[in-house]
Amino acid sequence: MAGSPPSEAESLALETARRQLGSFAVPVDRTDRIPLSVAVGRVLATDATANEPVEAADISVDDTVFQQGHQVRPGDVGLLRASGVSELLVRQRPQVGIVPTGDELRAAASAAREVETAGFTLAQYADRWGGKVTYRDPVADDAPALRMAVQRDLTRDALVITGTEPGDTLREVVADLGEVFTDYVDIDPGQRTGVAVVEDRPVLLLPESPSAARAGAVQLLRPLLKAFADAPLSAHPETRATLAEQVDSQDAVRTFTPVAVSDGTATPLPGVDLVTATRADGWVSVPADETGIDAGTTVRVENWDYLP
Repeated sequence: MAGSPPSEAESLALETARRQLGSFAVPVDRTDRIPLSVAVGRVLATDATANEPVEAADISVDDTVFQQGHQVRPGDVGLLRASGVSELLVRQRPQVGIVPTGDELRAAASAAREVETAGFTLAQYADRWGGKVTYRDPVADDAPALRMAVQRDLTRDALVITGTEPGDTLREVVADLGEVFTDYVDIDPGQRTGVAVVEDRPVLLLPESPSAARAGAVQLLRPLLKAFADAPLSAHPETRATLAEQVDSQDAVRTFTPVAVSDGTATPLPGVDLVTATRADGWVSVPADETGIDAGTTVRVENWDYLP
């Protein structure tokens, strides 16, 4: 699945890739009526109005407690309950299909082939980001099978395909069904990430490397799902630490380096495999217009795995 190195003309800046995907993210207009007990994280489809007065909050009956488009927080449900609200009309979660690809992959344990991890991990992320996920069994590198797999999930709002590289069969199939805007995005890891559209459905094409797939999903899928949900894209929690070793970066490429943090020191982790991604306490970002960060510099470490 090897492809040629990206040229400057072929590669998209990260912000451009986000806008390209986001241009197809029409906010979901499907709605659900749900009990207040499961409302945290959901986005209001209409204003939430009071059924009972709450004198301490200066709220009267029929006053708007929270406006349409508000994403319900844990602290909000107490006020809603006090105002007599027991259920809410919310937007349905955007639907995303995640399709792993590769002849060497298997869905479950076996001595014969490699366990699929990238797509399975991204499914957990997408669920936490507010997506309603359909995770598929791995699909072999066979054009008819890949074509069927892509077409099957065009009923979803977005599609993510893992295990793909520029020039492989999957990208040829996607180009035949729709349009591949780019085979490269200016991020490292994840430079061989592709951005496409099929039947007005945004399609994110991610490499097989666990770190590359994770970086591409955090930087591109997360904003896309928030746009579909019409929900705010909050910043990742950050800690400040002193960089133990220099971090280098390619020119004009935004670099994300996994680090282990201990006693206020951030130590870069080598490699891009599953173990590296799992052991990271956070990620240090080097802007595209910088060539690296010197050891001893105080850096911001983003926690991509924050559990509220």
